[in-house]
Amino acid sequence: MKEQRHLPALRAHIEQLLSKGWVIASRSPMTLRSGSRCYLVSHGMLISESATRAA
Repeated sequence: MKEQRHLPALRAHIEQLLSKGWVIASRSPMTLRSGSRCYLVSHGMLISESATRAA
């Protein structure tokens, strides 16, 4: 069966974060949380919430 997923490296990185205890806090937009840390997936990139607040 042909692989249908896009951005396999990003997906692998997200799976690694999940295995380390991160949780999916939201699916639209995809948001990952671990304690007070938060990442947002946007346009194929994993963006730190603190980086978006600083901008």
